[in-house]
This record gives sequence, structure tokens and C-alpha cells, in this order.
Amino acid sequence: MKAIATFIKSACLALLLSLGACDQNFTEINTNPTVPVSVQPEFLLRQVLFDYIENASHEGFVAGNLLGQYFMAVDFNLFDRHSLTQPQNGGNPWPFLFENLRDNENLLALSRENPVFQVYEGPALVLRALMFAQLTDLYGDIPYSEALQGRTGGITQPRYDAQEEIYLGENGLLATLREAVEKLQAAAGAPQAWLVTFYSVGI
Repeated sequence: MKAIATFIKSACLALLLSLGACDQNFTEINTNPTVPVSVQPEFLLRQVLFDYIENASHEGFVAGNLLGQYFMAVDFNLFDRHSLTQPQNGGNPWPFLFENLRDNENLLALSRENPVFQVYEGPALVLRALMFAQLTDLYGDIPYSEALQGRTGGITQPRYDAQEEIYLGENGLLATLREAVEKLQAAAGAPQAWLVTFYSVGI
């Protein structure tokens, strides 16, 4: 019995000592040198474009056809029955629009931090205006002025702005588009633009 108690005490002591050693050189040991820690803007822009177009076309096709009763889902879900507050298969663009806006904000930040990436600021501003316009056209008042600041500003519950302010405000969508035009004109002919690689043309 005494031998079992001694064994248990020794095992517990060994366990406690090993737990204290777990954080020694932890970040160096668990850092994979082959995994990228940042993304290049041209890849981020293509991802935003692809995901936005894929989801928007799905919403337009599925949600429109379900509401028009041109086709129905196999299980005749709630959206089929015009329960618009409970979408199951189409009819809820809020998540994918805000997810792409989040990635687009990362693209904007990269384009403003590094002069080499400035050519991506114009397209990112156009996409920002487009996606926010779709959100406010669909839902009316939405988070805008405080939106997308969870990581940078610590705002996890942004206030909702009026639709008129979103379009016509000092930093509204029309002002964003004017800024986008200026950035696109300033970047015209830049050799590192994504359009050169993608379409073999200048901006």
C-alpha cells in the first residue's frame, strides 16, 4: 500500500514538473517555416472576387427561383414557403457579404501600408462600395461607420447607420467611389497591377 502511495506521489510530481516545461521554446518549436504568415494582395483580391461572385450568383439563382416557385428544394424548406426570416438554402447574403468585406478590409490595409501594393486600393474601394450598397439595399440600416473594426478598433457590436448616411455621408459610398476613381487613375499603367497579370492590360 505504501509503495502505491509513493508511486502516485512520484507520478504527480513528474506530471507537474513536465507541465512547467511545456512553454520552454514553445513558439520556436511550433513555428512552421514553410507556412506563409501573410498573404499577397493579388491573391487576396482574387479570393474576394471569386467568393463574392460565387455566393452572389448562388443567392440570385437559388433564392430568386425558390421565391418565384420555379423550382423547390427536395425537403421543401422554410424559404420555399416564403418564410423569409428563416432562410435555409439561399436568401441570406448577410454572412458572405460581411465575410468578403472583412477580407477586403485586409486588402485595403495592405494596399495602404506598402507603396508597391497601392494599385490594389482602387479595386478594393470599388468592391467595398459595391458590397455595402448591396447590404443596405437589402436590409436598410446596417453597420457601416463602425463596421469591420473588431480586430483594429475592438468594436464587436457596431452601431447601425441610416441608409441615407451610408450613401451620402462624408465617408459614405459615393465618397468611397470618388476616392476609388482617383486611386484607379493614379495607378493607371502600373506594371504590378493584377490586371496586367490577369488580362495582359493596364488599369
